[in-house]
Amino acid sequence: MAQTDGAPVMVPVTDLGAGDSPRLRGLDLAHVQLLAENLDDLPPLLVQRSTMRIVDGRHRLAAARLRGARMLPVRWFDGSDAEAFVAAVRVNTGQGLPLAGHERSNAAERILSSHPDRSDRWIAAICGMAPRTVAALRLRRSTGDEQQSDVRTGRDGRRRPLSAQAGRRIAAEIMRQNPQASLRTVAQQAGISVGTALDVRRRLAEETGSAAPLPPRVAGPAPAAGPAAPALCPQTIRGELSRLIRDPSLKYSGQGRALLRLAAATLAFTEQAETIAGATADHSRESLGLIARACAEGWTRFGECVVSDADSVA
Repeated sequence: MAQTDGAPVMVPVTDLGAGDSPRLRGLDLAHVQLLAENLDDLPPLLVQRSTMRIVDGRHRLAAARLRGARMLPVRWFDGSDAEAFVAAVRVNTGQGLPLAGHERSNAAERILSSHPDRSDRWIAAICGMAPRTVAALRLRRSTGDEQQSDVRTGRDGRRRPLSAQAGRRIAAEIMRQNPQASLRTVAQQAGISVGTALDVRRRLAEETGSAAPLPPRVAGPAPAAGPAAPALCPQTIRGELSRLIRDPSLKYSGQGRALLRLAAATLAFTEQAETIAGATADHSRESLGLIARACAEGWTRFGECVVSDADSVA
C-alpha cells in the first residue's frame, strides 16, 4: 500500500524529474512566476522515492529552477506509478490550481483503468466529481468482451459486491449456523452493510427457515411467508411500545419519557427508511450510511444490555 513520509528532507533540484501529472495544459508560467517570488514559504514537494519523479509540485520545481535554487524540501511517496498518479490527482483536486473539467474526466478514466475494482464514490472523491459521472464513464468505457469485476472497494477500504445478492446469501447461512452472531460480525464476514444484515435477519425471521435467496425488498404486496416472528412483527412492536408508554416506571421518569420518544421516532423512521434513502443527495449518502450504522449498532448494544440485565434478574 502506498505511503507518504511526512518528514521533509532537502534534495538537490537536479535530482528531481517531471512526474505523471493530471494537468494536461502544461505549466502555467504566470503561476510559476508568482511562486518564484514566494519560494521560501512554499510547502515541500511530494516525490516518488523509487523514481525521483514529482508527484505534486511541478510548478514549485519550475519556480525553484527559475530562482536558481539548488536544494528543495521534499516528502517521499512510496508506491507504484498508478498509486502515484492517484495521489497526484487527489492533491491537485484539493489544493493549488484547480483541475479543469476535462482533466478530471481524463484522470477518472485513467484511474478506472488502473483501479477497476474501486467504487465510483472512491474515484469521484479523488477526482472531485459526482459519483454518477464516474459511473457514466465506467459504463462508456466498458465493452461486451471486457470482464467486469463484481466487487468494489469503497472509500473505507471494504470490499463489497455490486449486488448484495451473494452477500445476503452468505449472511443468511451465517445466521442459520450461528443465530447469536452479531450484526456487525455477519456484515463483515458477508461483505455487506450492517443495515443489510439486519434486513436479512428480519427476512429469515419472517420466512422461518426458507433456504431461498433473499433479494432486496421491493415496493408492492409482500410475498407469502411463514408464521411471523412476534418479536420482529411491526404490529407487535407497536403494541409493545404502546404498553411501555403506559408503564409508570417510564411514564413518570424523565429518562424514561426521553427513551420512549426516541423509540417512537426511530420506529416511525424505519417504516419509511427506503423512501427517505431514495430522496437523499449523492454526496451525503456515505456519511448518512456511517451514521445509520452507528445508530443501529447503538440500539443493538442497548437491546443486548436490556436483555442481559433482565436475564440476570430472572
